Amino acid sequence: MEEKKGMILYYVQEEKKKIQIEVIGMSMSIETKQLKPSDLNTQVGKLAGLKNVAPLDLTQIEKPPVIFCMPEIVIFSGVPNKSLDEFMLSYKNVGVPPISLKAVTTPKNINWTLYQLIKELSSERTQMEGTVKRLSEAKKVRE
Repeated sequence: MEEKKGMILYYVQEEKKKIQIEVIGMSMSIETKQLKPSDLNTQVGKLAGLKNVAPLDLTQIEKPPVIFCMPEIVIFSGVPNKSLDEFMLSYKNVGVPPISLKAVTTPKNINWTLYQLIKELSSERTQMEGTVKRLSEAKKVRE
């Protein structure tokens, strides 16, 4: 059996996306794990099965609002850059709609809860979209 090359954790709504992630992961010998809304208060590192995760202080974490719609997300843990690039290319080539929130585990974010990571990625995405919109508007003004 071929050695696993890291793990892909994901949460998607569409069955087609779920199947494509599983199939691509399997074809590349990358383990996949489907996330659930009940994982929101669990540390990313624990979800990825990492050993070096600091214990969570439950009194210090921000819990998700009672009505929180978990967005689609994909997290790569221990996946080599070359394999990550291959996965993303395969995913794109299959024609499945993209997932907007993507992350790679880092020494910092493995200690965050899934909810904290989603909040951070969502905030970064909003900032980037705002910057792109401003640049686009500035370009139109110059033309």
